[in-house]
Amino acid sequence: MAVPYVVRKKADLTSGEKKELWYGVPKRVLNPIRNREFAEYMERRSGFHRGQIDGILTEMVDAIRTLLSIGQPVTIEGLGTFHTSLTSPGFERPEQVTPGKVSVSRVYFVACPEFGRQVKKMKCTRIPFNLYMPESMLTKEMKEADREQELAAYNIGKPEIDE
Repeated sequence: MAVPYVVRKKADLTSGEKKELWYGVPKRVLNPIRNREFAEYMERRSGFHRGQIDGILTEMVDAIRTLLSIGQPVTIEGLGTFHTSLTSPGFERPEQVTPGKVSVSRVYFVACPEFGRQVKKMKCTRIPFNLYMPESMLTKEMKEADREQELAAYNIGKPEIDE
């Protein structure tokens, strides 16, 4: 399995001058997996029943929300930690910083190091140019790259062409 990407032109301003360069960017080819489909996937892998897994996932979300509401970060070993961050306007005196003036600004997730390393080792694969670029933008080199990628996917060597 490989993470799919497409190629897009973006402005690069790092050198101080505007340059347009090509970058590999994520392509979401499928809709996100929801609880039911995720539970079915886990059922096939684990032997636990889909209903049990779906129930645990639902309860896990509620438990994480409850624990975060009391300021408790939640770590799921092998996955990572959920945290909250708070914000408030600045005040002249500490007693002015009242509960009504402080709010949760965001909930964030920090992957555990091993999980992050495993995800970063995943291979990537380019979605063929001809599936998302207009025909008028396809160069000879792009068409050749698509052809080579297709041949490699089927473990077919590059054909000899007599000219």
